[in-house]
Amino acid sequence: MREFIIVGRPNSGKTMFALNFAAFIGSKTVDVTFRSYDGLMSCRHFSIEEAKVQLCGMALHKTRSLQSLILKMSLGKTIVNFKITDTCGIGEKIHHDETIRRGMAQTLSLLRCADFIFHIVDVAGINKEYLNNPSTIDREIYNYGIIRNSYTILANKIDLPSAQDNMTKLAYLFPKAHAIPVSALLSQGFKEVKACVARNI
Repeated sequence: MREFIIVGRPNSGKTMFALNFAAFIGSKTVDVTFRSYDGLMSCRHFSIEEAKVQLCGMALHKTRSLQSLILKMSLGKTIVNFKITDTCGIGEKIHHDETIRRGMAQTLSLLRCADFIFHIVDVAGINKEYLNNPSTIDREIYNYGIIRNSYTILANKIDLPSAQDNMTKLAYLFPKAHAIPVSALLSQGFKEVKACVARNI
């Protein structure tokens, strides 16, 4: 089964994207498998709305370990299963919380073996400081993803006014990447994401 990993900085919208994309392709409920750094696994059943209440939030590092969903999508007359895995957000600095450090390490480890990488970038957050910092974690993910050749940027929060003007800046920063403008919150751009999944499933 193909695994699509969602990576990005904390609060870039990874979990909201995973859940609303599941809803977009027809899921009313999801079984979320949680995988901790030390290998412990547990599974919980949610409605999509319950999952958003429980798993999404404005606090940094709400997601601290891998959270996987098995989803179904029709390709012609065939129903194909695939896995989409939400991850702990990664940043440049070493975090003071050991659980979050382990979650970041878990994300980086899975990045190496996932079949496809969805890199969520908060396009509304591209400011002068971001443009002038060549060592952002987004740039590191991009450099790795381009080499892998199974990589797409999801330019998230396109519904926000500041994001519209930043798409050209995103193209300047990450010139070799295929970027899909999306709103994880409002499910905008998901038709193109679905087509991307279909091509790579």
